[in-house]
Amino acid sequence: MKIFNVLYNIVAIIIVLVFAFTVGLKITDTKTFAVASPSMEDELHEGDMVFVRKAGEYAEGDIITARLPSGGMFTHRIDYIDYENNLVYTMGDNNPQPDPLPTALDDIIGKVVFSVPALGFISLNFNSTAVITVLAAVLIAIMLVRFVVYKFKQKGERS
Repeated sequence: MKIFNVLYNIVAIIIVLVFAFTVGLKITDTKTFAVASPSMEDELHEGDMVFVRKAGEYAEGDIITARLPSGGMFTHRIDYIDYENNLVYTMGDNNPQPDPLPTALDDIIGKVVFSVPALGFISLNFNSTAVITVLAAVLIAIMLVRFVVYKFKQKGERS
């Protein structure tokens, strides 16, 4: 029974922390993205999670996440800003050449404010809703087992 209490408490704490973290991201208008390639190594590694916020202005050297015309996204460093045409030229730190096409300033999602190593592997490999669902299912299963064990103990004490 004690093991179920420990598991229940651990899963409950994880769910509360994930919920609080998600609310904090919403309040601060911070978006998260997983680094899907090694193009930004040594600064960012494949599987890292980057936390991105819209900035009032951007400077050369800033690491940004931006939309591609195809609808995808990328995270690279600003190499040069063409203010006259509202374009930024980017390059991955680990790439030998700058990116072939400039990015419109309006397509910048935001500037990377910090990153967490390896956390992006979860979102690269699992849907975040699925992770929350699995955690909730584990919590419910532990609660049911605790309830059943409790009922059997009660029945045994009455006999």
